[in-house]
Amino acid sequence: MRIMKKFKALLVGCLVAAFSAGSAMAAEGTAPNCGKVGLGYQGVLAGDVLQGFSARYWAADDIAVEGNFFYGNATVGIESSDEDLFDGSLYLFTGKVMYAPVVNSNSRFYVGLEGGIGAVDVEDVNADVDVYVLNPLIGAEHYFSEFPELGFNWEVGYKMHMISAGPEDYDDDDLEIDLSGISVALGAHYYF
Repeated sequence: MRIMKKFKALLVGCLVAAFSAGSAMAAEGTAPNCGKVGLGYQGVLAGDVLQGFSARYWAADDIAVEGNFFYGNATVGIESSDEDLFDGSLYLFTGKVMYAPVVNSNSRFYVGLEGGIGAVDVEDVNADVDVYVLNPLIGAEHYFSEFPELGFNWEVGYKMHMISAGPEDYDDDDLEIDLSGISVALGAHYYF
């Protein structure tokens, strides 16, 4: 428990240092795609496995926003039975703000904060399952000089999930779960 508190404090300290570095670390050049919208893929590959549709917009060389829609499905059954024990779908919407203290002509290094809300729809179960996500992160987006409109990104963050579940149409939740851990995400966006 103490180690987790120290890790969170260290993570917050690193984010503050990165945000305060500002333009002192920045700008060998201007990165491409400023003022353009990029559509593409964002997938969480380590920590959780989620694939999603993504839209990213660099409002300035060093400021961006991103919206994501993730979908996942899980089915649990017993091999000797034709009946599923669990069949559910996860719908998750997230928003992200990013600041790039380092901007080069073919890449950006950024820090950011992602937040999201979602729900789990379980077949044949009368329950509400809500999911909330908070994710401080660092990442980079890279561009090739041959086709600068295509950006590839990676991110590492400390993702915190707060899950609450209970019967439908009932104010109190019976179950609350907190899942936290390091996650790794990859993505690709085509900028218009």
